[in-house]
Amino acid sequence: MKPPRLPTALLAGLFWVTASSALAADLNIQNPNAPGFTDPSPTTPLLLNFGTTRGDQALIVFQAAGAMWGATVKSTVPILIDSQFDTAAQNATFVCSPQGLVLAFTQPDAVYTSPNFPNTSAGYVITLANALSGTDLGGGNPQFTVNINAGLGTAACNFPASWYFGLDSQIPDGSISLFTTLMHEFGHGLGFISLVDPNDGSANPLSIFDFHIIDVAQGIPWTSDNAAQRQSLAHTPSAIAFDGPAVTADIPTYLAPVPTLNATFQATTTQLSFAEGEFSGPLVGTAPLAAAEPLDACSDLTNASQVSGKFALIERSFADAGVVCTFLSKAERAADAGAVGVIVFDDVQEALIEMAGTPAQSIPATFISNQDGTTLQTELGQGPVTISFGTGALPSNTDPTGTRVLLYTPTVVSGGSSVSHWNANSYPHTLMLEYANQPDIRLNMDFTPDVMSDLGWEVVNGLTVSVVKLLDPEVPAGGQFSYIIAVLNRRKTAVSGATLDLALPPGTTFISNASNPAGCATEFPCALAPMQPGDVQLVVTTVTAPLSATSPFVATATLTPATPDSDDNLTASSSQTVATGGDLQVTVSGHSPVTAGQETVITTVITNAGPGDAAGVVLNGVVTGTGVVPTFANNTENCTSGFPCTLRTMPAGTSLTIYSGFNVPAGFANGATFTATATAATPDSNTANNSAAFVFSTTSGGGGGCSTTGGPTTLGGLLGVCLALILRKRRDTF
Repeated sequence: MKPPRLPTALLAGLFWVTASSALAADLNIQNPNAPGFTDPSPTTPLLLNFGTTRGDQALIVFQAAGAMWGATVKSTVPILIDSQFDTAAQNATFVCSPQGLVLAFTQPDAVYTSPNFPNTSAGYVITLANALSGTDLGGGNPQFTVNINAGLGTAACNFPASWYFGLDSQIPDGSISLFTTLMHEFGHGLGFISLVDPNDGSANPLSIFDFHIIDVAQGIPWTSDNAAQRQSLAHTPSAIAFDGPAVTADIPTYLAPVPTLNATFQATTTQLSFAEGEFSGPLVGTAPLAAAEPLDACSDLTNASQVSGKFALIERSFADAGVVCTFLSKAERAADAGAVGVIVFDDVQEALIEMAGTPAQSIPATFISNQDGTTLQTELGQGPVTISFGTGALPSNTDPTGTRVLLYTPTVVSGGSSVSHWNANSYPHTLMLEYANQPDIRLNMDFTPDVMSDLGWEVVNGLTVSVVKLLDPEVPAGGQFSYIIAVLNRRKTAVSGATLDLALPPGTTFISNASNPAGCATEFPCALAPMQPGDVQLVVTTVTAPLSATSPFVATATLTPATPDSDDNLTASSSQTVATGGDLQVTVSGHSPVTAGQETVITTVITNAGPGDAAGVVLNGVVTGTGVVPTFANNTENCTSGFPCTLRTMPAGTSLTIYSGFNVPAGFANGATFTATATAATPDSNTANNSAAFVFSTTSGGGGGCSTTGGPTTLGGLLGVCLALILRKRRDTF
C-alpha cells in the first residue's frame, strides 16, 4: 500500500554518486525489538529458518528479504527500515473479513526533488534519493515503514489463512508467505510507487514511477494528462502501463506468451480476458461448458451428471455467515463432480482479480469478468458452448505493442493498490502483482530489478551475492550464530557450475550449511544449483566464533561462476562488532503489600555492567508458589511480549526496564515469588547476579517497592507515580 501524501523536500547542490562508487545496498531493520519480532511463542524450526520462537523466525524472514534486495540494488547509504506487527485494534487498516484483508502496507518516510536528479520534476522516495545523492537525507532515521498484519492466523482474524515463516517454496495449505510479502513491500519502499491519488488524479509531486507510466490509448506519458484524465485512467482496466527500457528489454525473459481462453458458440469463437487462479492446474484442454447448480458452488453440485467431463461455469459470491465458500472450495466441488476445468465469473463489474488458495488442483481454474460470464450464461440458454485454451501472440499482461507491462487499475479504486501494482494476469506470476503470494515467485526476482533500474537505481545485471548476519547484529565471542547468503542470477541466461565460498576470521568453526534450492549443503566451497534468469539460491551457514575473536569480525562471500561476466558482482562482505560479554545484573521491585483481587506491577531492571557488550540477551520471569498464586497479565516498556523477553544485544553500560503486570487473585494470601533471570549468548563474568526475586505478600515488607504508603498498584497508576524517578535513572545510565 502507499500513503496518499508524503513529506516532500526540494534539494539543491547534492553531490552526485557515480556508478563506480556505489556499493551493494545494506538493508537493515531499525527496530528488531518491535512488536512481532520479539514474540517468545515457541515454534518448530523450518527449512532455512532455524528460529525457535515466532519472533526470531519473523526477524530471520525480514533479514532474508533484506539480503535478496541487498544483492540487487547498490547504495553507499545504509537502508534503514522501521517495521512492526500491528493488530486491527492498533491499526484499522488490518481489519479482517472472510473475503479479504490487508497483509501489510509500506510508507516511505519522505519524497525529495532536486535539480541534480535525473528528472528534475520528479519526486524520489528517500531510499533512492539517498542512493543518488550519496547522503543520508533522513539523518539516520528509518527510510520507510512496513506494517504487518499481526491478526492473520489468530482468533481475532476470521480470514481463513495464517502466516508462513519459511524461506522455501513448500508453503502449507491455507498459509501466506511472509517472505514473499516482505519482498513485495520492500519493492514499494525502494520506489515502486505512484504518488497520484487515483480518486481525483492529483499529485504533488509526481513520482519518478509516475513519469514511467504511459496512457495506453493515447501513447503519451500520463504525466502529460491532466488530473481528471489520470483519474479516469486509474479507474479503467488495462488503460496504463509501465514504460522503461530495462523492463521492456526483459519482458521476453520473464513473461511468457499469453495463454488464451476461448469460447465457441453459434459457430463463432471469442477470446475471453481472464486471470489464472493461484491453485490452477495446467491451462490446457477443450471441452463443453455447463453451468454449476447451485451457480455459486457454495455447496455440493446437484447436477454432477451435467458437469462431469465439462468446464463448470461458476459465479463468484460472498457466502452467508458460517458457510465456507472460497474460490478454492468452489473448484474442489466442481472437480468432485467430475468437471475438467473451472470458469469463475465475477459478481460485480471490476478489473480481473486472481483467485487465491492452495494447494494446486489438477484442473485449470480461471477468473473472468462479470460481463463475459453473463454472456456465457445467456449463450448456454441458446445452445452449446465449447471452452478451449490456446496461446496468444503477445507476452502476458502487456499493452497491444507487447513492450509495456500493464498496471492495476480496477473499476473501483482499491486504496493503496490501484496503479502501484502490476495487473493480476502476468504469466508466470511476478513479484509486484496486486496480489503476490505465489510459490513460483518466491525465489525469483523477475524484472522487478529492471523497474528499479528504470527509476534510477544502479542494479546488478549479472550474477550477484550478498551476506547478512542473522538475528543479533553482533557476533558473540565463543558463541554460535548464523549468516544468510543470497545468490541471485540477474543474467539473461541460465547459470550452472557456480561455486560459493565464505571466508571467516581464523579460529571460526564451521557447523553446517542449509540451502534452498538443494545444493551447497557441504562445507565451503560448495556447488550451487543451476539457476535460471531471476532465480535466487539462499544458503544459511552456522558457525562458532573463537573466544579470542576481535572486532571487526568480517565474513566475505565469493562466487566463482564457470564463465565470469563483466556485469557480475562476485563478492560481498558482512562486518560485525564482537560482543565479548559483560556482567548482566538484575533487580526487581514492586508495591508491597499487594492487594488480593487487584493488579500489581513489578519493575525489573537489567543492566550490563560491562566491560563488553552482551549479545543474545533474554529475560525470563517465573512465578512459583503453592495454592492460589498471582497470574501474569502483560509487559510494557522494553518488553511488550510475555516471558521470555528477547532483548538481543545490550551494549556495556546500558540498562533496560520492564514493567510486568500481575493479577492477584481474590483468594491469595502469601507464599508466591516472582523470579527474573537474564541470560546471554556471550560469556557472563558473574552469573550470581543474573537473577532477582520479588515476594508477593499481603503484609508490608514483602519486597520493597515504589510506594509503601498506599500508592497505586495498577500498571497505569505506577507509571503515573514512579515513572519520573525511573526516567531520571535512565538518563543517567544512557
